[in-house]
Amino acid sequence: MITNGRNSRKFQNMPAFLMQVIVILSFLLAGIQIAWAIDTSLLFVGEDLSVLTIASRRAEPADQAPAVAQVITKEDLERNGVRTLGEALSMLPGFYMSPREWGTQPYLRGISNSILFLYDSVPLTSDNTKTINPLDEELSLGPIERIEVIRGPGSVLWGPDAFAGIVNIVPKQGRDIDGMELNLRGGTPNHKADFNVNWGKNAGLWEAFLSISATRLKPIQNKYNVVRFEGDESGPVPPGERLGHSEVDDSKYLEAVLNFSWQDWLHISGRWSDAERNYVIREPEKDLSWAGKRESPFRFVRIEMEKPMDHSDLRFNAYYNELDYKEEEIDLSWNPKSHVSFGELLYDRELWDTKGLFTVGASYRYNKITDAIVRKDTLSDYLKPGNTLFTPSIEKEDFDTSLWSVFSQVRHHWNHLDAWLGLRLDDHSQYNQTISHNMGISWFPRTSWYLKLLYGTAYRTPYNQELVGRKDLDPEQIQNLSMNFTCHPSASLSFSATIFWNELRHHIQEEPYGGFSKPGSEDIYGTELDISWQLSRSLRFWGNATFLFQDGDDEKYKVLDHSIWTESTNWTDYYSSWETPFDTGPKNLFNVGLLWNPLDRLDFSARLQYADSMTSYYKQGELLYSTTPQWLLDTTITARDVLFQNFDIQLALKNVFNRHYKVPGTYSPIEAAPFEAYLGLKWRY
Repeated sequence: MITNGRNSRKFQNMPAFLMQVIVILSFLLAGIQIAWAIDTSLLFVGEDLSVLTIASRRAEPADQAPAVAQVITKEDLERNGVRTLGEALSMLPGFYMSPREWGTQPYLRGISNSILFLYDSVPLTSDNTKTINPLDEELSLGPIERIEVIRGPGSVLWGPDAFAGIVNIVPKQGRDIDGMELNLRGGTPNHKADFNVNWGKNAGLWEAFLSISATRLKPIQNKYNVVRFEGDESGPVPPGERLGHSEVDDSKYLEAVLNFSWQDWLHISGRWSDAERNYVIREPEKDLSWAGKRESPFRFVRIEMEKPMDHSDLRFNAYYNELDYKEEEIDLSWNPKSHVSFGELLYDRELWDTKGLFTVGASYRYNKITDAIVRKDTLSDYLKPGNTLFTPSIEKEDFDTSLWSVFSQVRHHWNHLDAWLGLRLDDHSQYNQTISHNMGISWFPRTSWYLKLLYGTAYRTPYNQELVGRKDLDPEQIQNLSMNFTCHPSASLSFSATIFWNELRHHIQEEPYGGFSKPGSEDIYGTELDISWQLSRSLRFWGNATFLFQDGDDEKYKVLDHSIWTESTNWTDYYSSWETPFDTGPKNLFNVGLLWNPLDRLDFSARLQYADSMTSYYKQGELLYSTTPQWLLDTTITARDVLFQNFDIQLALKNVFNRHYKVPGTYSPIEAAPFEAYLGLKWRY
């Protein structure tokens, strides 16, 4: 439904929010009491493998980590027929993945584009834009061993951009394969073709792993009618030469992953990817559509060396990465590049008869950026038939930044209590010095349950447009207070409940019409519930829910509209300004699923996901569109050792009932993915 949306806003009251939380919490706690006496030798999937490294920079179980942490294992990915990182994260509480023309936009705890993505501990983010996220086919899950997730700030150990959370993709090593693995998959109706081959070797003193992946994908919408715009000179082509009929090419993705380890002290890894996503942008009011393209080739090489000593450990970590990003609309393009060099020295020492751990480190990061976009006009404004003189202005500039950091964290363990405190100082060449901190306690009177209280802060690097030619900026800031309760009353049951509060300050939102919002303040409150229940030897149930409440400033925008030349004042600039409510995405989310093993070699999984309606704004806040709630069902059937040993077949069905629904697009709502079917083959040698 599209209506006049300026100055219209709906608030959700706090009592209703709390009532929802109480009802759901009571239901899940009742389920725990019923299941308390169930005893089975089976662990729920992932319990014995839920080890992560990003909470304290060393391996530890997720329950014992100083964070609200979770791990997705390769078994979880395979049994649920998960295709992309975005799909995997959408199965966790707190996450919502919003499909856009150019890719998936992530929300975590009501904040968009707020996650620090790491691949083998190397950041995959860019200062050019916060919308470059490896959530779709540009990142293959074939070489992935596990996905480590933290919900909450993590700047003390990971620096800027570990804002609302951290996701670390951990690739396989030689010991995980020690042979060959081949994965093939094809799908309809988008004619997806996916290829992945993994090779691993574990020779004792050394091990190596190599993976090569390729994907070809037909866009959901591929026809457009604006085929040309830019003329031979500085102006556009005449309106009569702009229209026609054409189709965008298929999207193509290539990736190679390599790592090598020598004994336990040397680790070398690298990733090379070439991603080309083609899509169509629509402007329904003008009945226009045109081709868009995003190329985001990303490559890195990383080396880590470790020196164990008596009750201590010294590590050196360094990487170099490149992002040669290119974006294109019709025949206009821009190509900012980023080259990052990073070095870090980290020292751990056990204290107080191994009951304490002290971590201290220092790091330096240098980022060289060329052709950074410092101002870009919106193309749709220039496609009016009356415009015969002007093309969008794209201003570029080269610059570089540097970041010095020192950080420390101390942890202490008592009989039934852990406590920690961490501090970090970041000295950036362009913005003000920042101090991040975290602190918390974890109480576990029994080994079967934990109660954590956490407080932390984090900062986010400003956009290129803000950094160029300016210093002493105030970066975006978040303060987070969380309380997490995790319980394992039996080997068959796991339950977790988290309540949190995020306070955002100096928050800036990127906007498709060519500008940024003025810094604003927001408060976001939420509850996350998670349950996993092994009902019998062959049947497991899982579910989670997220509830959000937000209060704070509207997003206020002011962008250059046009300039007029007059003899008295030369150029006079005229601006447009508008306000829209803060975008949290859906305020209510839940997932329920089951995994059934009727036979030893047969798995069946089903997942029902729900996302509440959300509102998007267009035409500088004058139009709003409210989506309908999303109910989607996915199912997967996996047969193992079919025909011969180590040969598996999988059929995955997405959006089983072919529900047609819309999601926010750039200039208007767009159709989300329809029913999809994928057939996968896997062979291990």
